[in-house]
Amino acid sequence: MELLAPAGTLGCLKAAVNSGADAVYFAGKNFGARSYAGNFSDDEIFEAADYCHLRNARAYVTVNTMTFDREFNELEKFIYTLTKAGIDGVIVQDLGVLGFIREISPDIELHGSTQMTVHSADGVKELEKLGASRVVLSRELTGAEIADIIKNVNAEIEVFVQGAMCMSYSGQCLMSSVIGGRSGNRGKCAQPCRLTFSPDGKNPRHYLSLKDMSYASHITDMADMGVASLKIEGRMKGEEYVSKVVSIYRRLIDDRRKPTDYEADRLEKVFFRGGLSDGYYTGKNGKNMFAFDKPDNPYLKNDEEAELPENKQIDAELSAHLYVGEMPELTLKCNGEEVTVRGDKPIEKAEKRAATVTGVIEQLSKTGGTAFKITDFNIELSDSAFIPVSVLNELRRDGVAALENKILDKYKDKRFNNYSKNVREQKLKIDGGFTCSVLSEEQYQAVKKYELKLIYIPLHIVEENLDELLPDKERIVITPPVILRKADRQKYKNRMCKLREFGFDKAEIHTIDTIGICDGFKLYGGQRLNIANSLSAKEYADMKFKSLCLSAELNIAQMSDISSCIDKEAIAYGKIPLMITENCILKNMDKCPCNGMGRMVDRTGAEFTIVKDGDICRSVVLNNVPLYTADKFDKIMRINADYYRLVFTDEDEKSCKDICDAYINKKHINIWEYTRLHMFKGALM
Repeated sequence: MELLAPAGTLGCLKAAVNSGADAVYFAGKNFGARSYAGNFSDDEIFEAADYCHLRNARAYVTVNTMTFDREFNELEKFIYTLTKAGIDGVIVQDLGVLGFIREISPDIELHGSTQMTVHSADGVKELEKLGASRVVLSRELTGAEIADIIKNVNAEIEVFVQGAMCMSYSGQCLMSSVIGGRSGNRGKCAQPCRLTFSPDGKNPRHYLSLKDMSYASHITDMADMGVASLKIEGRMKGEEYVSKVVSIYRRLIDDRRKPTDYEADRLEKVFFRGGLSDGYYTGKNGKNMFAFDKPDNPYLKNDEEAELPENKQIDAELSAHLYVGEMPELTLKCNGEEVTVRGDKPIEKAEKRAATVTGVIEQLSKTGGTAFKITDFNIELSDSAFIPVSVLNELRRDGVAALENKILDKYKDKRFNNYSKNVREQKLKIDGGFTCSVLSEEQYQAVKKYELKLIYIPLHIVEENLDELLPDKERIVITPPVILRKADRQKYKNRMCKLREFGFDKAEIHTIDTIGICDGFKLYGGQRLNIANSLSAKEYADMKFKSLCLSAELNIAQMSDISSCIDKEAIAYGKIPLMITENCILKNMDKCPCNGMGRMVDRTGAEFTIVKDGDICRSVVLNNVPLYTADKFDKIMRINADYYRLVFTDEDEKSCKDICDAYINKKHINIWEYTRLHMFKGALM
């Protein structure tokens, strides 16, 4: 079982390896989901990979952000750097990026990031088909769910075991992007969830601020169930944090035990956010997982100084052949590799003091600054040999360099190809039609008479109003809940199949996990797939999707760049979902049980509606104001989308009709509060 450590800097990487990490993950200056970490220059990437590989550790690089069409030339150069550096694997969020790397650098492993929101065996299997050898699961899963997934997939499974927990499912949070213009999907999350909120504007608390996770007590269980990699979060954290946490987990894995009280205390003190939690793993969600009253900087509680470990060295064997009249010869062996180097002058006979075996060993063992520690010597030495110290030092340096090169050459013999697919398909100017999504039967009644190509309706609303909706089944796209965990999947698959028997044949897909419950349905990609480039669109087109709703984080130019290899849908109106949470926000605020809808208020007085994920009691936080573009629709048409979607969430019947009139019938309406999101802005940060 691999122990995988974070590294925001080269110093953190060395601290991780020297403390016992089997692998380290880090980012370049771009394309990583922690852009405010130190991150690595190209030269540092080479140095980092070499440092890891010489010490039997693996090196993974995060390429786990949404990537735009105009960035792929830069991405190609970056992947070339990773290939030549011998990086073992890349951690990827975007399916377009995954397919791109799969073709141009086929020897680099592809790992599905937790940003892909994979939470079931079905999701893992979809990524296996696309070439992923490992998948990082959503943090919200229980131990039993993780074990079940491992039993039913071939890919390796990686699990977060220590560090910060986002309130939202990873990959499903737009709060920082929409509120502050800094996108978590682009590595620039400003963590607005760590601020205060309240149910009614009074008594604000940190209702969205989870304690850090710690699964240290469950290490043996995870080893037994077959978890391939235990992942520590913390690329924004320092060398002391990395060293201390890695060293503790190293001992727990090696000793197959739970932490002592002293070790548990050290884990809590090294970064304190109100304590630690294993609530998701044990299935004990709720208030105990939260730091409701911890606004201060967690680092202020770090009251221990950590001693950083010494440079890690790997055991090596050394043989030397040192005979008068012959060239000095040195052989090094390590990890099955062997090198031999020779001096350029024959050894002379000593006139006074001859070399001794003890003296030779003393000089040849001085490898302190290297990756090797000589633990076994075999010295063949003439009794009368004269060997200057400089000769022995040069022989040692040449031998170490030759052994390093031989070990590293194994990692750097990776193929690199030119990208060959042409996805730049563009249609002539499209007069795009309209679609809409609703959350209630009342909203459906309000919009059904309008000229809408498709109407997206939650699964349970279709079931509850079957007779009313059957005549309109050709337009209806059934929307299952976004998150379907193990306990619910078969039940919802059966419900989908039942509706298929009634003639409903279209389903909206918000994560790749949902594909597995929609057998026989035509697939329509929702905005939560984070579609941001043409290559991603092509991947879904190859998976037989009928259309894709583009990410709400893109501007008009970025949307228009995306290929027409598949029908494109752009959101033109609606309150954008900011996050989806496993913990019930309303319950934590003592406002649950609920009727499926509630609210929370931030420190500025802005009110955010909270709805359910379909008919599952999971919180979906909506933006406080809707995206509105009807008065700018001549510019919005530059997207050249096939469809423009109107998203209805908490609107009443009249509001739904007013919005439809504004867009479809071009009527003027007064709308006082709204956002343009990123539509008319520059490239997303």
